[in-house]
Amino acid sequence: MPPAAVRRPLALALLVAVGMSVAGCGVLAGERATVVPTDAGTRPTVVPSAPATSAAPSTPSVAPPADGLTDCAGAAVTLSGADVDFTLVGDCPAVTVNGTDLDIDAAGATVGSLQLGGDRNELDAQRVETLAVGGQENDIDAVEIGSLAVNGDRNEVEADVRIGAVAVSGNDNRVTAPERGPVTDNGQRNTVGAP
Repeated sequence: MPPAAVRRPLALALLVAVGMSVAGCGVLAGERATVVPTDAGTRPTVVPSAPATSAAPSTPSVAPPADGLTDCAGAAVTLSGADVDFTLVGDCPAVTVNGTDLDIDAAGATVGSLQLGGDRNELDAQRVETLAVGGQENDIDAVEIGSLAVNGDRNEVEADVRIGAVAVSGNDNRVTAPERGPVTDNGQRNTVGAP
């Protein structure tokens, strides 16, 4: 058998094997709820974001009622805009905040992870499992925070009861709680202590 005749079936078999392995590695489509301001920044709406790239089943987004109250309903939510008030309720497994001068009331929500970016935002919450603060001059008040990472500057984080592990990388931040877990401070002029 000539060498070209042997290579063709091998090349075909290789292409079929590669095609089958790639076909099993698809991306599951799903929506993440993104909340953006409308009506000159007075009321938020929920719009679908890019499809999820996780293999976990997606949860549909939920549109808030006219009063601006957003029920996460188990969906990931993104809050963005400037000078907007948001109220979150329900099961909020993942909340991402990218805005300026936002006022977020999550006291009626069960919050899993919360990524707070942007500047001069205010957040009120009961319990947040994992909180990451990356912006500047944010003010966070919670009853309890499972773990906290502060990478921005001039932020204030206060918990009424407890903050678990605390990691601070930014500068001039103030973290207070009556009870704290282990503290890592890699920034400058940070205060981590009791109120």
